[in-house]
Amino acid sequence: DIVRFSDFVIRQDYTISIDSYVIYRWYEDSKDGHLVTIKFKDQAPQIYIKEQYQMENGRFKLISTNEVSQGKKKKRALNIPCLRH
Repeated sequence: DIVRFSDFVIRQDYTISIDSYVIYRWYEDSKDGHLVTIKFKDQAPQIYIKEQYQMENGRFKLISTNEVSQGKKKKRALNIPCLRH
């Protein structure tokens, strides 16, 4: 099980930054050859993706994304129009 939530900021230049987080509730471990599910206590949220959008003609255009995968960051700026609504 995971919990997912997002935090966003809207700026005066019509850009919107969205940070998406996950909280892992469970993990599996092996004890004496048996798989055991253990619940995390007070697990801190971990960011897994950051996105930035520009508002154009009433639509959101994705202008950059920064993915975090197992502690490693992948950042890319997008030069192609990508509209989401």
